[in-house]
Amino acid sequence: MRTSFLAFLIALIAAAGILPAQSPGLPLTQSPMPTSGRAGRVRGFVIDSLLGDVLPRATIHIMPLGRTAQSDSAGRFVIDSVPPGEWVLSFTHPSLDSIGYTNVGTRIRVFAGATTTATLSTSSFEVLRAEYCADTPDSLSQTLTYGGVYSADDARLVIDVAVSWISASDAPRPGTVRTVSLSGRRMWIACGIPWGTWIHASMRDSARVASAFLQLGPRGIVMHDLVLSSGVTILTGVVRDQEGRPVSNARVSVVSTGLAAESDRAGAFAIANTPNGSVTLDVRAAGHRPWLAAIRGNSERLDIQLQPLEQSAEDGPRGSDYLRLLQRSNRPGLILLAGPGLAEDSSSLAQMMPPNTCRWWLDGRPVDRDFFLAQPRHSWRAVELYARGADAPPEYRTADCAIALLWTAAADW
Repeated sequence: MRTSFLAFLIALIAAAGILPAQSPGLPLTQSPMPTSGRAGRVRGFVIDSLLGDVLPRATIHIMPLGRTAQSDSAGRFVIDSVPPGEWVLSFTHPSLDSIGYTNVGTRIRVFAGATTTATLSTSSFEVLRAEYCADTPDSLSQTLTYGGVYSADDARLVIDVAVSWISASDAPRPGTVRTVSLSGRRMWIACGIPWGTWIHASMRDSARVASAFLQLGPRGIVMHDLVLSSGVTILTGVVRDQEGRPVSNARVSVVSTGLAAESDRAGAFAIANTPNGSVTLDVRAAGHRPWLAAIRGNSERLDIQLQPLEQSAEDGPRGSDYLRLLQRSNRPGLILLAGPGLAEDSSSLAQMMPPNTCRWWLDGRPVDRDFFLAQPRHSWRAVELYARGADAPPEYRTADCAIALLWTAAADW
C-alpha cells in the first residue's frame, strides 16, 4: 500500500509537468529553462516514502555550500543563486530525526543559468525492514522498533534487553527482541509489534536498569537509545499549558522509581536522585491530558507543554492507562480488574475494595475516599487493588493498610 501510493504520487507530480518522472534518489535532470546571470537554480520536491506523501517543513541542505531552504506545505522547495558545479542535496526533518533516520544525500549538477530539478525522498519502509528484520521470524513485519545500547560510564555491559507491548484493550504481551552489532554500534531491535500499541523497552545488568515507554507513530517506526548509568542527577523543568501559562500542582514522576514532585506556582519542578540513564517521565495535572516521554535523566531543563483534556460523558471506552500497569501486571499481591467489560461490571467500587483500604489514588493522584467512589462507571478503565499496602509500587506504597488505584478515561492517551 505504501509503495503503490508513492508511485501514484510521483506519477502525478510528473504528469503536472513540475518534476521529471524519475525514481526518488536517482541522478537528476536539468531543465532547459535558462535563468539570468551565471548562477543556477535548484528546485524540487521532498517525499516521505514511509508515509507515502510529500514532506512539508523539511530543511534542505546543499553541501558543501552550507545553503538551506525549507519545503512548503506541498513539499516543494527552491534554492536560488547556486554556483555551477556538482553538489550534494540532503534534507532533515524533526519527525525523521526522532526515528533515527538520516538522509545520505543526492548528488546533483548545476549549470550556469539553468534550473536543476530534484526529487528527494526517504528510504522506503521495505528497505529499512530488510536491513533490521530480514533474518528474524518477523521478516514481513509492518513495524520496526530499535535503538542503541550504551553505558554512560563506559562500563562493559552484560545486558538483558526485554520488550513488551500493549494495545488499548488487551493485556501486556512480551515481544521478541535481539541485540546485534551494526557498524560497530550495539543495538536492540524488535520486529513484529502491532500497529497502534505502546511499547515498554527495558535493559538491565547485575545492578542497574534503564527503561522507556514508547509509542509507534504513523510511520510504524520507533527509535530510542537505552542508556545504563550508575550516577544520579537533579531533573528540573517547567510545566505549561498550551497557551504557555505555568501549570501548578502538576504531579511529575519518574516511572517505576518512586521519585516524584509537584510543580510550583511558576510551573517549575525538581526531582532529586533521578538516574542519569534512560527513564520515563510521567506528568499529570487536573484538566490536562497526561504527558509521557522517554528521556535521559541528565537532560537539560525540560519545557513540558500539556494539552487540555477534552472529554464528555458520551465518550465510549478508548482504552486504559495501561502504561502504569505494563511493568506490574504480574506483580505479587495485585488484583487487577481491567478490559472492556469493567465499565459494565455490576459491582460498585466500594464492594471491590478490601475492607481495610485507607489510601485511594485516581489516575496517579491521591484523593479521598468519597471522591474516589464518586467516579462515574462509564469512565472506569482499570482498578488495581493491593490488600497489603507493602505490595504496591513504590510511589503508592504504605505499610499499614490496603490500597486502591482507579484508572479512568482521563488517563487515556
